[in-house]
Amino acid sequence: MRTKLITLVATLALLASASAQSTITVAIPSGPPGFDPQNNNQAVASGVYINIFDYLIFKDAQGEFQPALATSWEAVSDTAWRVSLREGVTWHDGEPFTADDVEFTFERVANDPLLVRNSYYSNITDVEVVNDHEVIFHTAEPDPIFLSALSRNGASVIPRHYYESAGVEAASLTPIGTGPYRFVEYRTDDRLVLEAFDNYWGGRPAFDRAVFRIIPENSTAVSELLTGGVDIVTTVNVSEVGRIEASTAADIAVVGGNRTDYLTFNVSEDQVTADPLVRAAVDYAVDDALLAEILTDGAGVPVRARVSPETSFSPLEYYDTYLFDQERARELLAEAGYAPGELTLKLMGATSNADAADLVAAMLADVGVQADIELFEKSVWNSRYWQPGDFTNIAFGASSDSSFDYGNSLIDLTCPDGVHAKRSHWCNQAFTDLVEAANVEFDATIRAGLLKQATDIILEQRPQYYLYSGATFVGVRKGLNFVPRADSLIVLAETTTTP
Repeated sequence: MRTKLITLVATLALLASASAQSTITVAIPSGPPGFDPQNNNQAVASGVYINIFDYLIFKDAQGEFQPALATSWEAVSDTAWRVSLREGVTWHDGEPFTADDVEFTFERVANDPLLVRNSYYSNITDVEVVNDHEVIFHTAEPDPIFLSALSRNGASVIPRHYYESAGVEAASLTPIGTGPYRFVEYRTDDRLVLEAFDNYWGGRPAFDRAVFRIIPENSTAVSELLTGGVDIVTTVNVSEVGRIEASTAADIAVVGGNRTDYLTFNVSEDQVTADPLVRAAVDYAVDDALLAEILTDGAGVPVRARVSPETSFSPLEYYDTYLFDQERARELLAEAGYAPGELTLKLMGATSNADAADLVAAMLADVGVQADIELFEKSVWNSRYWQPGDFTNIAFGASSDSSFDYGNSLIDLTCPDGVHAKRSHWCNQAFTDLVEAANVEFDATIRAGLLKQATDIILEQRPQYYLYSGATFVGVRKGLNFVPRADSLIVLAETTTTP
């Protein structure tokens, strides 16, 4: 009888412990397209990946390099970096992390042009394994932003043994990393469930489970925050900020950084936006300052390029300035052969771009251009936009750069492999040559000059038209110590509750 009683008590204790498991729940507008970090260029997905995978070097919230899977690093020549690796790290399946995983990760992304992140790592020619915990990276050219490349989207280290045994498809569906949380399940368009990794090298995280709920409708996400359904809303629309500020359940955090909202033009020959006069007319027709005022509640700043004070080597003469001249827009349209009312442009994007689309459409109407707006649920739009050229005329977009290096940001428009060059179908070899030259130049003055020249080509040809550098509003449950970041990473390993 005594034995049965002890067994019953132990069982009840286990059940009580299970029910008391702590969970942190985060609302995100769209789910990851998969779990291959080298084949992703979506900020939301990168924000999630940091909880499953690790970088070699981690940038803290202040932008300072911190040891992660690498414990130290040094340049041994202009084209070689020696990196010492952390010992005692295990993958989520219990296998040891070694230099072989680093070699596999970076040679894969450097050598496969089909991977989205390839253009950021193609300068790597070899990852030399010295021993289980030391590698030497060799590059074709000097690389002044190499350390940033090891600490950004695309640099998550992946397990060689798992990719080679299970295959890329399986590894992308059920990921294994070395991060603070391990994969449990992913229900597409519903939620991603992770659980704390007991053997995480950085110490077990504060929460037993992390749930990312996919809630495309922002008002619904905010309602969930105010009623306790989620703890964090990673992006709060301006129209919802007041609801949170008026509540006793949550607070608003305003995050600066280098996120830039823009329009991408499809410049394919069969598009009316192939005409640079039409693209210029759109630029002059839209009042960027008014967009920033309305869409960011005054927190955004109009820009003419993808620049910010936080991003090194930005030509800041293009920050807090814009073109707006409706008469000039009409002149350009006439020069392109369009009388008032003759030109119709399609504006495409996610449903979250609805307010921006309405405003831009009204501004275009003021200069005699009709706008046909077509919006999609976020995950559907991501799958369309990130398929090269699968949009008509104009696409709404926004980008940030976790490296906070302007030369790195411009890689997106280099051809043939820049992620936005592929989408806009724009290729300018002079621009590409300037960016490539800048990104192997250690002299700061020369490098800044090269990047300025490259920027001037963008401003002249307008494959993208930059609207404003905006702040991000994040909703956080009261009593939760969560630090929103300018690079959009959702770092739950550092998140705790107030005692």
